[in-house]
Amino acid sequence: MPNSQKHSRLRRQAIIVVSQLPDNSAEALTVLDYARHLVTEFLEEPAAGTSANVKTFPASGQSH
Repeated sequence: MPNSQKHSRLRRQAIIVVSQLPDNSAEALTVLDYARHLVTEFLEEPAAGTSANVKTFPASGQSH
């Protein structure tokens, strides 16, 4: 896949993700932090999602 097509596909996926974020920018950034955490956890572990262990998010210190 040419680089410009890959860039367009990834940008389109980013737009889809952003369209689902809260309107408040601080909350949106918190959601993205959680998403980054999930991506790194699931992509770095060989058997991600198959373990009986449940991972929790670190406390953000923000009230909802």
